Amino acid sequence: MTTLRKRVRSWPPAVTIMVAALFLAGCGSANPLGGGAISGDLKSITVGSADFPESKIIGEIYAQALEANGFTVGRQFGIGSRETYIPAVKDHSIDLVPEYTGNLLQYFDKQTTATTPDAVELALVRALPGDLSILTPSPANDTDTVAVSKATADKWNLKTIADLAAHSPEVKFGAPSEFETRAEGLPGLKAKYGLDIAPGNFISISDGGGPATVRALTDGTVTAADIFSTSPAIPQNNLVVLEDPKNNFLAANVVPLVSSQKMSDQLKTVLDAVSAKLTTQGLIELNEAVEGNKGVDPDEAAKKWVQDNGFDKPIPEK
Repeated sequence: MTTLRKRVRSWPPAVTIMVAALFLAGCGSANPLGGGAISGDLKSITVGSADFPESKIIGEIYAQALEANGFTVGRQFGIGSRETYIPAVKDHSIDLVPEYTGNLLQYFDKQTTATTPDAVELALVRALPGDLSILTPSPANDTDTVAVSKATADKWNLKTIADLAAHSPEVKFGAPSEFETRAEGLPGLKAKYGLDIAPGNFISISDGGGPATVRALTDGTVTAADIFSTSPAIPQNNLVVLEDPKNNFLAANVVPLVSSQKMSDQLKTVLDAVSAKLTTQGLIELNEAVEGNKGVDPDEAAKKWVQDNGFDKPIPEK
């Protein structure tokens, strides 16, 4: 999943949150985890995460920063996919979960055409149901990229995806099978940049930009590959991520998804401050810290980041 400028957005009026909370009181449970009690204590927060290391790290960062600011924090990490944890937020099993703007937008609006960070954020705010809210997205962007080896980048003087297009007949492209047909996959690269990959030059690799994809790229089986922008494999293998100036790939900035009932000024202050410090490079380093047999646990990686960035102490009130 990639460095973008910090963007600041004002919070919706309090009345919207109150209406959403009243609506929630009459809702039944749609959460496969079973649902939780609706608590009016805004300083009591249960943080969840998806079932992959990056989400667990970010969830732990949120939890530790909130604890340092007087919140009572519960944890329910490794829940699974959006189909599980979004109902869990709506049904109060959890109150907060790390999300990605573009991916979350596509969950609620499969036909969206927004791709730039600001357009995606605006569309997401409009698409969210009233019982869910987002805070200010972070600069950290975990999105698809077109990556090549440094040797290929040097050989063809590649900086952007458009530069690669001139070599289309020679390019073998590695990615999951759906990349061949999905809008921001090969069709989008052809429409926006003229990168035209012949069917015989598309190599389906099903590990989502993981070790098999990286190996295919480094051993020359493929020329270019779809690799998430926060993958430690990029610096570890000296890969070059080609710039995407036309925003073929949806921005996927890390953003807290919160139950509207649990919104408060202090929650926003703490998590906005955390988000402002999260960067794509920082996520790469955090992912690298937990990788492999010698990696630390996500909570340890999060603790170091929290301490290094000063979030182990209360944030001074303005």
